Amino acid sequence: MFGELTLPGGVAEAATAAWAGIGRPSRQLTGLERLSIVEAARSATPRPVWDRNGGLETLAAARGDCGSVLVALASIFATEASLIDAALVTDIADEIGDATYAETAALVAQVITIDQFCVSQGLELVPFPAAEPGEPSQKRPDGMGDAGGHIQMTTPFRGPNVARSLSLAGEDHLRWRGLVMSMYSRDAFGEMVWSDRALTRPQVELLAARTSSLNECFY
Repeated sequence: MFGELTLPGGVAEAATAAWAGIGRPSRQLTGLERLSIVEAARSATPRPVWDRNGGLETLAAARGDCGSVLVALASIFATEASLIDAALVTDIADEIGDATYAETAALVAQVITIDQFCVSQGLELVPFPAAEPGEPSQKRPDGMGDAGGHIQMTTPFRGPNVARSLSLAGEDHLRWRGLVMSMYSRDAFGEMVWSDRALTRPQVELLAARTSSLNECFY
């Protein structure tokens, strides 16, 4: 996927696994629905600060059409995620289902992660795979419960809430987590000193905090 680049252990494998699942029917979505979501996320254009509610206007116009709602949500997740609050999630989940909402978010998170990695390395964006035939299983992941978030998550859970925030998305959550761990802490999250990489732990956390702030991350 990344040509001749020398990558940290696990990055290429996690990205390949994520890409292989994009066009595959999932628990809640068909392959075609999943492709429409990732294509919308990739083509979304960030809005200027004075037009940050544009995504909500698009979403409002799409209501009543599940496919259009998914596309509008994908664009918001990709460029204006800070617009989303508990009231909006509840409203949208009543229309398309909380698990479908979670899968949409997890799909966008995977694509944005890999796309931005490619941009940072001066690489061409990876073409999306073709949609695979089949129907969603409609199976809800086991162990979901109210953990005080906008949607249900794995309960009980030991670790930061962000690590379980999209667990309702099942396999897509796991693939997203695979990308996060391979590009971030790998198996050393609990270690306060990292000496085996180009950036120290404080430098990595500073970049992460600044990025989260700029994106107005919920966490």
